[in-house]
Amino acid sequence: MHETKELSPCHRIGRCLLAGVALLALAGCSTSYVYERADRFAGRWLNGYVELQPAQQAVLEAELDALHDWHRREHLPRYSAWLRSLAGELAVPGELGPAELRARGEELGEFWRELADRALPPLLELGAGMEDPQVEEFLARLREEHAEELEESAERAPEGHAARRARSMERFLKRWTGSLSAAQRAEVRAWSRQLEPSREAWLESRLGWIDAMERALGNRRDEEALEIAAQRLIVRPEDRWTPTYAALVERNSVRTTDFLARFLAELESGQRARAVGRLEELAAEFEALAANDG
Repeated sequence: MHETKELSPCHRIGRCLLAGVALLALAGCSTSYVYERADRFAGRWLNGYVELQPAQQAVLEAELDALHDWHRREHLPRYSAWLRSLAGELAVPGELGPAELRARGEELGEFWRELADRALPPLLELGAGMEDPQVEEFLARLREEHAEELEESAERAPEGHAARRARSMERFLKRWTGSLSAAQRAEVRAWSRQLEPSREAWLESRLGWIDAMERALGNRRDEEALEIAAQRLIVRPEDRWTPTYAALVERNSVRTTDFLARFLAELESGQRARAVGRLEELAAEFEALAANDG
């Protein structure tokens, strides 16, 4: 919910199969439609960063198909169980306190790490086989994105960032609970104002991530070195955060978790019932998708 998460291109490929399914479903898309095409969406997305040769494209598509099949078989049933367990806790006011929410977040993080570990070998193969012009194209696109982020950030005052966070959080909560009361919207705005500014630190860390990616790809023929770098850049990007940036992320994370715990504890009965129902619906959709062998 806050602007501190580094998302690499390869990281986002995995998220097409994890968070992207739920988020797109909440935005009004069909969960099954998105999921059944997640591997193709991921491949097309990567092609926005680098033009692959036909042989590379064929290998990537085959690997994404295999990853998709594994994910359907191994992860979707666990997602469903996770959602139903969360729904049971949410049904009881006050059950989801800060500690419980943090534990749930750690469980989601573990889902991601398992998926990233599974996706890493084909991504390493793709990276190691890239030609110099492809590497240059890929890095140029990353730096272009970063420049766009810098420009956008410079044009928005700190108050603008806080307002944007508040709008984003409000939209997220409304998708689960329905309309928010005036008091609830005020709580969201108060939460957003409490967060320490993180955009500048995120941009600095993001630039460091791009520089590290450039060094890793420059040494891409060394398989062992590339794998070590990929673990830090893709699976656990937080491991390369500076202590100052990591502390900032943690403080804002604590504030957000505390806010969400209070907000959920004080939900109106209709809002709580709607949120629990949405969780159960999504769990049922994941179960149906897991049962479909494609």
